[in-house]
Amino acid sequence: MQVTEGAGGISSKTPGRTPQRSLRRLLISWLVWPLAALILTSTAPTYFLALGAANHAYDSALLDPALAIATHVRQTETTIAVDLSDQALDVLRVDAQDRVFVQVRGPKGELIAGTATLPDPPKLPQDGRLFFNATVDGERVRIIALGIAHPLGQAVVQVAETYGKRDLMVKAMLIGAIVSELVVALAAVALLWYGVGRGLAPLEALRDEIAARSPRDLRDVTEGDKPTEVAPIVTALNGLLGQLKSAIERQQRFISNAAHQLRTPLSGLKMHAELARRQPSSAEMRSLLDMISGETDRTVRLVNQLLTLARAEPDIAALPAAAPINLHDIGSRAVQEWLPRALAKNIDLGFELEDAWISGDGLLIRELLANLIDNALAYTPQGGRVTVRTREDNTRALIEVEDNGRGVPASERERVFERFYRAQGSPGEGSGLGLAIVAEIANRHAGVIDIVAPASGEGAFFRASFPQLARTQSAAPRRKSAEHLSETAPNSQ
Repeated sequence: MQVTEGAGGISSKTPGRTPQRSLRRLLISWLVWPLAALILTSTAPTYFLALGAANHAYDSALLDPALAIATHVRQTETTIAVDLSDQALDVLRVDAQDRVFVQVRGPKGELIAGTATLPDPPKLPQDGRLFFNATVDGERVRIIALGIAHPLGQAVVQVAETYGKRDLMVKAMLIGAIVSELVVALAAVALLWYGVGRGLAPLEALRDEIAARSPRDLRDVTEGDKPTEVAPIVTALNGLLGQLKSAIERQQRFISNAAHQLRTPLSGLKMHAELARRQPSSAEMRSLLDMISGETDRTVRLVNQLLTLARAEPDIAALPAAAPINLHDIGSRAVQEWLPRALAKNIDLGFELEDAWISGDGLLIRELLANLIDNALAYTPQGGRVTVRTREDNTRALIEVEDNGRGVPASERERVFERFYRAQGSPGEGSGLGLAIVAEIANRHAGVIDIVAPASGEGAFFRASFPQLARTQSAAPRRKSAEHLSETAPNSQ
């Protein structure tokens, strides 16, 4: 198991959690889709405008042959004729892209010249000219109808052509318009993306500001430099931080006050139990007093651990100033503190100490090492071996405690750092707070606590790793020392 805490806080992925939606993409989608709809709806007006422009351009050219034919219409009081040969009419029909049809009808609708398949025109206006659309031989055609006055009625000259040139012109104009609109749309999307990004920059800055904080940094977020739209979020966040800070302070005060209130009567109870044990009494009374004394010792230990736990997780405003700490000195002091207990269990307690400097709270680091050694001695049988090391590894300063006891089962490594958790079959009557305190203190100092596999393959190996203090900040000379109780105690192994 690895307990870590970074500057950006703790992040985790919850199974089954709904994926987060991007605010940037949401804003862009609300802008892009209406823009795409506008482009599509503008295609129809563009088409009709292009068609009107094509008709206007080619209708003038269509009128010329109709006027030319009308000048060759000869009429008398009873007859109408066209003095153009078939070859001349064929010349008027020549076109590189379209089929051209020519027709001349008399006042009674009789065909005088040209193609008979052209439809009759609608009613001609007063100026005698009319452009209209029709279908000839299954093809769309544009027709110009030109009226010629005659005593017997009105003769009509019609010239029609298919839509080949007109369709090409409409297509070219439509493609040109759509391409232009797409270019403008892409430029608009790019500008929208950039603009939305710039607009969301204050939110990203707020996110980075909060992410850079330690989980224990509950100071208010500054509101003065935030945009009007972001200010309510900051205000609500500051309110939540204030409530959380108050709740943590109340919790810490309760733990501290409760522990202090318990310590005094427990100390008095232990003192009276010791006084009672010194008085003449029966064996049963002495056994009972021994039990009271032992339970009092365990309760005092629990109270002290609660106090340490409260100290390990203070509010940011109560954090003491960090100071340089040499782990070698912490280990040397632990030699004197834990030697009697190791000798009592006939355990070889070894210390392999090198200078390793960190920055932090010396009292808490001593408590961290004390809990690791206490845990190792508790789980190592008589005649076993416990080794404490301090050293440096690249940019990290390390505290290592290794034993050849029962070890930590793989199934338990995820839980041994939980508060009040004790593995099944654990010896003694511990409170289950020791390793939880170790994890809290490591986190407090930006450290990591690991359980690694011992080189011997048996026992437990705990390693606490901390950011190493620069050597320029520790002027003391480098030292290295090693000691084992087996070298000083005749009964050690």
